[in-house]
Amino acid sequence: MLFKLAFSSIRHRWKDYLLLFSGLAISSAIFYLFETIASNSSFLQLNGQTVSHMIGYVFSFGSVLLCLLTLIYLNYANSFLLSMRQRDYGLFIMLGTRKKRIGRLIWLETMLLGAAATILGVIIGVALSMGLSNLVTNFLGAAARHYQPWWLPAFGWTLVVYLGLFFLAASWNTVMMTKKPVLQLLKAERQSDFRVSKPIVLMAQLIIGLILLVIGYYVMMHPLVYKQYTILIALVTLSGGTFLLFKAVIVSLLQWLIKLPVAKKGLNGFTLAQLRFRVADYTKVLTGITMMFAMALGAITVGSNLHKTIENNARVAGAYDLRIVDPSTKQLSLIKQLSLQEKREYTFSKQGDNLIFSTQQFANQQLETVQRGETVSDYTMKKIANSDTSLLTLALTNYLGEAGSTNNKIVIQANSTKTGSQHKVLFIRTNGLAANAKVLKKIANIEKNKYSNTTNLWLGAWTSYEQISILYSGLEFMAMLLGISFLAMLASCLMFKILSGSFADIPRYQLLRKLGTREGKLRSAVRREISVLFILPAILGVVHVLFGLKLFSTIIANPYQQLWIPFGIFGLIYFAYYCFLSVIYQRIVLKKEVDK
Repeated sequence: MLFKLAFSSIRHRWKDYLLLFSGLAISSAIFYLFETIASNSSFLQLNGQTVSHMIGYVFSFGSVLLCLLTLIYLNYANSFLLSMRQRDYGLFIMLGTRKKRIGRLIWLETMLLGAAATILGVIIGVALSMGLSNLVTNFLGAAARHYQPWWLPAFGWTLVVYLGLFFLAASWNTVMMTKKPVLQLLKAERQSDFRVSKPIVLMAQLIIGLILLVIGYYVMMHPLVYKQYTILIALVTLSGGTFLLFKAVIVSLLQWLIKLPVAKKGLNGFTLAQLRFRVADYTKVLTGITMMFAMALGAITVGSNLHKTIENNARVAGAYDLRIVDPSTKQLSLIKQLSLQEKREYTFSKQGDNLIFSTQQFANQQLETVQRGETVSDYTMKKIANSDTSLLTLALTNYLGEAGSTNNKIVIQANSTKTGSQHKVLFIRTNGLAANAKVLKKIANIEKNKYSNTTNLWLGAWTSYEQISILYSGLEFMAMLLGISFLAMLASCLMFKILSGSFADIPRYQLLRKLGTREGKLRSAVRREISVLFILPAILGVVHVLFGLKLFSTIIANPYQQLWIPFGIFGLIYFAYYCFLSVIYQRIVLKKEVDK
C-alpha cells in the first residue's frame, strides 16, 4: 500500500520531482564517467605507472568533490520538495494516519526517486562514455581499445555512493518531518521567517562573516602553506562567511529600506514584503547558489586555462626539448622536419661510467640552462660559460645521467681524449612543443629504444611535456565536466526556489490585479524579486573565484589571463537563465492576468 502511495505521489508531482531528478541524474552520470577512468587499471597502466597514479588520483579526487557537492545539493533540494509536501503530510495525520507510517512513506518516496535517478544517471553515463570515448582517449593519450564505456566496477561504485547518499537523505527527512507538529505542517506556507534583529546581533554576524571570508581568502592565496587542508578550510570558512554575510546584509537592508520613502513608490513595498516573508530561506538559498556559482565558474575558468600552460611548464623543466645520443639516420631525417630554435652538438668519450667532455667545444656552442623565477611563468634561458665547469657538469648530468647507466659521471677537462668509445650528443629546442609534437614523439621513441630501462629516462622538456600534458589534460577534462555538473545543480536549485514559492504567490498577485495594478508593474515586480536570487550570488561568487584562482598559481602560469572569455560565456548563460526563469515565474503567478 505504501509503495503504491509513494509511486502515486511521485507520478502526481513529477514536474516538481523532475528538477531534482535531472540534477541528480547528471551528477551520477558524470560520477560514473569519472569512475570508468579512475577504476580501470588496464586503461591507466597503458601509459605507465606514473601516469596511472596521476590520472587515477585526479579523477578519484573529482569523484569525491562531486559526492560532497551532491550531498549538499540533495539535502537542499529535498528541503524544497518536502516543503511542498508538508501540507499533504499534515492532512494525512489529521485523517488518522500514524506518524510512523508517514515517516515510512517519506523514506520510500526518497529512495524510489533516488534509485530511479541513479539508474537513469548510469544509463546517461554509459551513453556519455560511448559518445566521449574518443575525446577521453585524446585527452589522456591512451589507446581507445583499453577504454570501456561500460565498466562494472564504476557501475557498482555509482550505485553504492548515490544510493548511500539517498539513504542518508531519506533517514534525515523522515526524522525531521515526523517531529514537526501537525499545525506547523498545515500552516508552513503561511508562516513568515522574518524576525526583527537587534543591531548588535547583525553587526556581530557581519564581523564574523567577514572574518571567515578573510580567513578563506588568505588560505586560498597560500596553498603551499596549508597543503591538503587548503580546500577543506576554504569550503568551511567561505560557506559560513557567505551565510552570515548574506544574513546580516539582507536583514539590515530590509529593515533600512522599509523605512525609506522609496518603499512607498510603486510596488517597491510589495517586493520588500515578499523578501521579508522569505528572508531566512533566502539567506540559505543565496549561500548555496553562491557556492555552486563559484565552483561552476571556477572549474570552467581553470579548465579553459590549463591547456594554455602545458608548454610553458614543460619549458621550465629543461632548456632543450630533446637530447639525442648517437643520433640514428632515421632521427637525423626526422630532425630536419622540425622547426628548430636551437641546436647544439657535442662529442664525448666514454670510459667505464665516465663521460668525458672537452671544455673547448663549449666556447663556440655555449650550453644553456633554465633559470627559474618566483612563479611558474617566470624563467629565462641562461648560457653557461665554458669556464664554469661545475655548472656545465650539473647541466650535463641532468641530461645524460641515464644515458646508458644510472651511475654515469660527467667529467669535463681541458683537452679532448680519444681513449674509450667515441660518442656524439645533440641538444635541440624547437619553436613550439605542441606544434612539433608528432615528430618529437617519434624521435623520443627511437631514443628510448636504445636503452633497456626507460622507467626514469628523461630526455628533456619533451619528457616533461608528455607527463604534464596527460596530467593537465585529465584535469582539464575533469574541470569541464565538474563545471557542467555544478552548473546543472545551480540551475536546478534556482528553479526549485522560484517554483516552490510561485503557487503561494498567485493569490497575492491576484489581489494586486484586482486593485488595478498594471501588468507592466506586476512583471517589473517579478523581475526585481527574482533578480535578488541572481545578482547577489553572482557578485560574491565572482569574488570567491578571483581569490580561488590563486590556488592554481603553482600549476598555471597566469590563472588570471583572458578571464573575460570564461567569465563572459558564463555570464551570458547565467543571464539567459535569469530571463528564462523570469518568464516561467510570470506565466505562473500572472496566468489569469495573461489569459484575461
